[in-house]
Amino acid sequence: MNAPWISVREMVRDEWIDFNGHMTNAAYVTAFDIASVALLCDIGIDPDYRARQRCSTFALELHTVFHRELPAKAPYLIETRVLDFDAKRIHLFHQIKHAEEGFLAASLEVVTIHVDLEKRRSTPLPESITARLEAYRKASDALEWPEIAGRRVGLKPA
Repeated sequence: MNAPWISVREMVRDEWIDFNGHMTNAAYVTAFDIASVALLCDIGIDPDYRARQRCSTFALELHTVFHRELPAKAPYLIETRVLDFDAKRIHLFHQIKHAEEGFLAASLEVVTIHVDLEKRRSTPLPESITARLEAYRKASDALEWPEIAGRRVGLKPA
């Protein structure tokens, strides 16, 4: 397995464009959510798993950083990495890039938690899924930690 994993290849949708002529904040989060779902499906948290096990993941925290604009119809790809995981949580890092020009448009860091849908409480990930996550994390560990990951939000004191 190679990192980063390309989880999405699409084109910016017209309905994702705001009054400034570029993707809305919500559209970036939507695109990143599509990438998260692709990764979850690849590790086994897919519709069959959710129906059979009655478990899924919920987002606990998101941190989005905008680097450069993407206009309507721009081709893009999303690179996904598993930075870490534990018994119940998964720490993902996504970068959306222009698919032809290669520039970084935005990054998103997300921590999700595995949840029992009946109890609406966290529950440990099964071993079959943690084994797949381990392969993703090992591939990600071969790369440097993303500079943007783990940053706090706020203004520097004057």
